[in-house]
Parts: sequence; C-alpha cells; structure tokens
Amino acid sequence: MTTTMDIVVCLDCSSSMTSYFNHIRLDILSIVNELLIEHQSDVRIALIEFQSHTDYWITNIHPFTSSMNLFQEWMNAARTEGKNSNECKAIVDALDTSLTLDWRSNTNFNQYHEKLVILITDGPPCNFLNDECSFNSKDLWKISDEFEKQDITLVIIGIEPSIVVCDDFYCALANKTGGAYLPLINALHVLSSVIPRAILEEETLTQLFRRADIHFDIEYNSLYCYSYVEKRVRFMIEYCHTMTDIRKWLFTYRYQPIEFIVDKIDDNDFEPHSPSSNRDYFHDFLCQNVNIIASTPITDDEGYRTRLPTTASTDSSFIHIIASSASSYRMEFDWTSEIDDECF
Repeated sequence: MTTTMDIVVCLDCSSSMTSYFNHIRLDILSIVNELLIEHQSDVRIALIEFQSHTDYWITNIHPFTSSMNLFQEWMNAARTEGKNSNECKAIVDALDTSLTLDWRSNTNFNQYHEKLVILITDGPPCNFLNDECSFNSKDLWKISDEFEKQDITLVIIGIEPSIVVCDDFYCALANKTGGAYLPLINALHVLSSVIPRAILEEETLTQLFRRADIHFDIEYNSLYCYSYVEKRVRFMIEYCHTMTDIRKWLFTYRYQPIEFIVDKIDDNDFEPHSPSSNRDYFHDFLCQNVNIIASTPITDDEGYRTRLPTTASTDSSFIHIIASSASSYRMEFDWTSEIDDECF
C-alpha cells in the first residue's frame, strides 16, 4: 500500500515572531525540501500566513503545490508585521481556512492518504484569554472536531517562552486530532523523523506521534513538561466540548486546589452540550483523582485512526506518549549531532 500526503503550514506572521522567523523558515524548508524532492508525486504542501485580529491583514492563502521552488518563493516572501499582540492571534481563522483547501481523499483502496496541518505560533489564540472574541471567531475547540471528522492531524509548534501560558491547551487541541504539541527547539527533529516514516512505512502519523518519546523527542532542552500538563490535557479532551468549557475549568481553575474547584462547580456553568454537570459526579471524580483527572494510561488505540484494521490489536510494541517512562528512553541517541546551536 502506497501513501500520499497533503501538508498545510499555518504560519504566525505577527511581529512578535520576528526574532524567530528566519530560524522557522529554515526548519520548514529543510523538512519540505526532502519530502518534495524524494516524494514529489506523493506529497503536496500549502501555506497559510496569519497575524492578529487587531491587524488589518489576517490570512494569506497559498494552495497546495508539489513544487519546492514555488513553496520556497512563498516562504521567502513571508514577512512579520502588524502590532505585537499575543492575545488576538487569528489562529481560528487559519485553522478554519485550512479545512476549505482542496484536500485529497482516501478513495483508492491501494493507497492511503494522510492529511497534516502544522501550526506555528508563539501565543494563545483569540477567545482563549478573553471571555469572548470581539471579531466573532468560530469556536476553536469545535473546529478540532471537524479536523477529526476529516481525518486531519494537527501538529502545533510552540515558540517559548511566551507559549507556556497555553501549552496545555495546545497539547490537548493537537492530541485530540491524533497529533502532537512540539516546542520549536525539537520540532525539526521530530517532524523530520515522523513525516517520512509515515510515507514509507505501514504506520500512520497518529501512531508515530504517539510512539514518540516524551522526554527525549519532545521535552528535551525546552520549558515544556508533559507530566505537568498531562492531567489537564486529558481532562480537556474528555470533558470539554467548547471554548467556554476550556476557559471556565482549565484556565480559571488550573492552579487552584481541588477543594476550590469542587466548591465552585455549579450546574449552570456548563454549556448545553458540555460534559456532565452533576455535582456528585464531579465531586467523586475530582476527589479520587488528586490532580484533577485520573492518571490511568490509555492502553489501546481506540478512537485513533489506523492504517490497517488490525494495527491496533496486533501491535504489542505500541508505546503511548502519555505512558512514557524512564524505561522507554533511547539512550543511544546522540543529541549533539541533531540540535542546532542557534536553538539554545
């Protein structure tokens, strides 16, 4: 079975990205260059540039192409501009726009098609820190539901340190689609490994991201700590259905003790289609799980896309990101040969 892939890069071009922009440009071109040269007939890539809702210009769309020269022209022409606003980034617009592109579908029995969106930003989306976006943006959490329906995997690359305020949310948003949240410092290494393997091997992007070693592949030398955000991430995926739920329970109360959260639970606080609002249920749930949510690891591949019907049931070596431990470290990896000095 052969694999084809469509990739959309959603690039934050607001002025707060200026100091990282050249580094990001080189990393993206490095990944895409190998893909388009070696797999030109199987890979297409598009670019969506976005800024802030407070700026006059929000999105700039470049449709799918298999030409490395054309994509490089787009990347070289991209510029950071506008006001330095980290609170109104038009991430909702960029991801919603990505859904409207001319994606190829899985209609060929002998061919599997992967769909990947790579979002690169240094701050939270609009409608996250504020109760309501004045620009009438769509609900970002619901947009991720559409990603799931269309089998599109989302990867979010966060630029530290400003991204730390919402890395738990971005991790949940990406994980919900079978993707991953990656600090910029490790993104090139992870994507350069995962994307070619998805094209050449009998594994999906989702499976490969979930096999990644949290400590060495994702957290290494970054401010990101998955063990710190894990329980909030799992809570969001399991119990939140709208951005209102996210703001109300994962932002307002994220650093509060359990007693405070339980005391504040009110049946009227949930959206009509949000998680159960039964006080006794939440009291039992919270009190028996000290850090907001149970730490029992996922033990199967249910709910995630698989390349072949038997993949989830037969692959006994499947290693889940959320269950990573010291025993899964790959000590033979030579990081000194992989990390660019400019990243430090």
